[in-house]
Amino acid sequence: MQFEVTAYNYDEAAQRLHFTASGYRDGMRFTVASHVRCLKDPVTPQNAHLVALVALTEIFKRPSASGR
Repeated sequence: MQFEVTAYNYDEAAQRLHFTASGYRDGMRFTVASHVRCLKDPVTPQNAHLVALVALTEIFKRPSASGR
């Protein structure tokens, strides 16, 4: 999976990182907008990328509507 975090914002009051990521997985292009609970502000783009990687890995583990 190759992806780039195109935007992110940390909501300190709710302790949530909101992010948008686009990339390729299994030859298919994807764009995801999601949020994840994060106890600390990720501060650097590299840390935001790692948080998004964990979130995307969990998202792609779920079965899709087509059953794949």
